[in-house]
Amino acid sequence: MPEADSLRLVLMLPQSNRIVTRDGVLRAAEAADELGFYGVSVRDHINFNGWWISSGMVDIEVEGDDRDFYESMQTLAFVAARTERVKLATSVIVLPNRHPVLFAKQAATLDVLSDGRLIVGIGVGPPSRSSLKDTRLSRHRSNAEKDYDAFDVPGNRGRRVDEYLEAVYTIWSDESATFHGEYVSFEDLDIFPKPIQQPRPEVLIGGNSDIALRRVAAYGDGWIPSQMPVEGYREAVDKLRSYYAEANRTGPKTLGINNYMTVAASDEAAHEQAYPTVSRVFHSEEAYRTRSIVGSPETFAARLRDYRDAGVNWVEVRPVYPTIDNLIEQMNILVEEVIPAVNGMT
Repeated sequence: MPEADSLRLVLMLPQSNRIVTRDGVLRAAEAADELGFYGVSVRDHINFNGWWISSGMVDIEVEGDDRDFYESMQTLAFVAARTERVKLATSVIVLPNRHPVLFAKQAATLDVLSDGRLIVGIGVGPPSRSSLKDTRLSRHRSNAEKDYDAFDVPGNRGRRVDEYLEAVYTIWSDESATFHGEYVSFEDLDIFPKPIQQPRPEVLIGGNSDIALRRVAAYGDGWIPSQMPVEGYREAVDKLRSYYAEANRTGPKTLGINNYMTVAASDEAAHEQAYPTVSRVFHSEEAYRTRSIVGSPETFAARLRDYRDAGVNWVEVRPVYPTIDNLIEQMNILVEEVIPAVNGMT
């Protein structure tokens, strides 16, 4: 893969829905490693009703259950043992549903076992009512609401995330960790190993709201919002940089996008493949067009250039595909045709 200082490709693994299998996860991760992708990523749900097609596409003729959703940290640990180079990213862990002491231990262990390849993406989780304009996510939000009920975190999730991050950072850095907060407290914990990456693994924070941007500037190294159009992204990045300056911090290091994507031989072929799945998310075709990246290699490259010019340097590849073979075919097109075009090499 041509070296690209401006854009890093991160493959969202086939972790859920009826497309997910042990072998499919491995094939995708190993292909990403071999093709030179920067990383692979996983999402996070415990309860999952299958309405949200985040892996594969609707109406594919394979055995399986759309409610399958492999647990995030175990999936990355499994992949870590079969890859050598790719970063291992959580995009994103819904941190309010995870006890910070256990999560800090799991993440540090994974960083050690992967020889320092972990990237920790953190999110508050979907709100009770979607804050994303032009999306229809009510059936997906029910997954999150059941998770919140099961873990007894119905409210104050933003404050929990801030506090949990402080607790996790304390465990990662202090020989004997002590922390006292509103939601979690502990005294003189000897939790080892510490992460290989020091002072800590890179931490990315999701969310599209102004509060999320302020959380990134206060606690994170980068931002990974979901389904952002270019112009909205550009405006948010300007605001985020001002918040970093207010906090007297340097950054952000990573500016990402997490959009549905499909690349095919022509714009029409890519649209026909993507639209039946992605149209379930958006209220209008215009929203689908502006909040996803779908098209031929030329169209795809042009869209990536627009995002790059808006500040993006991390592209979470979230394809729509009928088979693992097609997923890997799209990955090859991105490496061989799209990225060289973005970098002006063709």
